[in-house]
Amino acid sequence: MKQHETMKRMGVVLLMAVAAVAAMAQEEQIVDSTLRAGWDMERMDVEQTRVLDDVGVEQIRKRKPFLTRVVDGVSEFLMGCDTTYVTPQQYQLTAQMEVSYWHDYYFMRSSETSNTMVIQSDPSVILGGFVYFGPFGYGAVWNMNDLGIKAGKTNGTSLRQSFVIHTAKIFAEYYMFNSGKGAEIRSVSGIDLRGRERTFRGLDSRCNGVSAMYMFNNRHFSWPAAFGANAVQRKSCGSWSVGFQYNHQAISFNKYELPAYLQEEIDSTLLFSHVNYSDYSVSVGYNYNCVVGRNVLFAVSLMPGIGYRRSNITEAQEVKHSIFNSISTDLNLRMSFFWNNTRFFSGLILETHTYDYRKNKFGLTNTYGTLKYLLGFNFWKKPQKR
Repeated sequence: MKQHETMKRMGVVLLMAVAAVAAMAQEEQIVDSTLRAGWDMERMDVEQTRVLDDVGVEQIRKRKPFLTRVVDGVSEFLMGCDTTYVTPQQYQLTAQMEVSYWHDYYFMRSSETSNTMVIQSDPSVILGGFVYFGPFGYGAVWNMNDLGIKAGKTNGTSLRQSFVIHTAKIFAEYYMFNSGKGAEIRSVSGIDLRGRERTFRGLDSRCNGVSAMYMFNNRHFSWPAAFGANAVQRKSCGSWSVGFQYNHQAISFNKYELPAYLQEEIDSTLLFSHVNYSDYSVSVGYNYNCVVGRNVLFAVSLMPGIGYRRSNITEAQEVKHSIFNSISTDLNLRMSFFWNNTRFFSGLILETHTYDYRKNKFGLTNTYGTLKYLLGFNFWKKPQKR
């Protein structure tokens, strides 16, 4: 009897244990299901949040004005670069001061007698500067030599202006300036000038034009870093480029301003009254940025060009001749040495332009050269750079 009671108690305990285990298993299953449901809900929330974020961004993008979206797209297209090679402009505005030294050179030749004459303008010290908003800039400089000199007696370079665009892919410029007035006769074939009067104020040159270039290796090579001072080249790199130039010049030559002895002795075929020409040319060249130290850059650009010239040269005899050769050859050389830490910059730029023009009896080569010192700073940091 006692044994039967004992067995009965053990059975009850066993049943209770089995029931407890089953209850625990069921509870664990419920908890596991609840957790899995929670995890699924969490994943759904994340996925929904991501989708909603994408939708929100897309809606925000769509809410932008069409013109704003176009400007953003163009900016990315023009200014995009590989940041391991180039640090792009990090500020909205740039202000720079320029002190420059200008010099003009004129080489005249006669195809009939082979005689030549060389005239150099008086050196001009120029003071001015540039203001940039992003890649767009305007510059104006004044000739310090003209201060205090009456109108008509100056070097004719009182104001030089230019509008420029500096981007990773494209450089474009519109410029206009006067040159001449104050000059010196350096040499004349068959005439000894030693100890004789050489001053000449009868030369006046007015110039305006447009130039544009496209850089092929624009992801790695930075034209603004070399000549615009609104980017920094981090690794040495070069790029081929192709360009287009339009140049218009009107040059007047007053032979009655020559010293009296030259008016009598000079070969008349070297003289002209007016040169008025328009030149359209295409150039192909190579540019190289050499990083010589941290934030320090030496750059060279050489762009020879060939093109079509429309010219009208009126010679001293006032007889007009047909164009002898409509093919023009030009050469543009630029060199720079810059220090730029993205906020402040300072550097030198050497720039020369050489143009060659011909008629039946007369030819003229004129070269414009300038050495610039620039000092500037950037401000108003872009929002994404803060």
